[in-house]
Amino acid sequence: MLYLELAALVTLFSLQSLFTKLYSDAYDGTNRDVATGIFSVSYGLFIAIATFLSAGLRFSPSPATLLYGALNACVLVLYNISIINSAKRGSYAFLMICSMFGGILVPLTGGWILFGETLTLLQLLGVALMLAAMLLMNSSDLSLKGSKKGYFLWCALLFLANGLYSTVMNIQSTVMEGRERSEMLIVLFGLSSLFACALEAANGRGSDVIRGYKMGLKPALFLVCACASAFLGANLLLYLLTRMQSGILFTIDDGGVLLLSLVFSVALFKEKLTWLQMLGMALALGSIVLVNA
Repeated sequence: MLYLELAALVTLFSLQSLFTKLYSDAYDGTNRDVATGIFSVSYGLFIAIATFLSAGLRFSPSPATLLYGALNACVLVLYNISIINSAKRGSYAFLMICSMFGGILVPLTGGWILFGETLTLLQLLGVALMLAAMLLMNSSDLSLKGSKKGYFLWCALLFLANGLYSTVMNIQSTVMEGRERSEMLIVLFGLSSLFACALEAANGRGSDVIRGYKMGLKPALFLVCACASAFLGANLLLYLLTRMQSGILFTIDDGGVLLLSLVFSVALFKEKLTWLQMLGMALALGSIVLVNA
């Protein structure tokens, strides 16, 4: 059953990435520059409301969950700002490597320091293989030529933000012993939506975002599908954190999503893989086997 749940988690987050790309490509609103802001606002609001409804309109967070949810909402804002600013300055492949490495190494280290979570030698080898696989699967577009110090600073912040997001999720789940999962998601994504609104308003794009919701049926459908996949994935992620170590879970999740995203790129967008990417996919599969040993 656990393997099916992990497969479902990877599939849901891979679908989220796929539908996000389809939404971005299809967006035909009055101003394409606000497509990202619309997504950030809608994404958080959708997950918060859907979680509230699925919890039977129940919302009674403890002070600890309020704190962790607010903290992770701030981390999510930092992640969004970091990925936007790093994408403007250099290689997208390198920034994604930084993000994925942070999503594995930071919670792995945090779980060990805070809760004594340890991995076997085989599992550590599996983590190392996954990191190598991520490098190979992003190798075709990897270039640092002309990159400046500011780019690497934003990539470092992206590494930290993605890792902290997963770490705070693990802290809340462990401290609360799996309780208040719905409350955590409502606080986290509700606040992240409010923060996204405030950020767009501060940048003078508030009215543009409102007008930007006048979009066609296709991008609107892709937006809803991306949010629905994220809602189901976020709830399943917090559930699985009560059943397995965070280091193992996030290694499988991050690596599996990248692996499946490459499959989507070949099957749906007719992209061709290099032999290094195919080697990376093989290593990723081997990694998943080892970390589950």
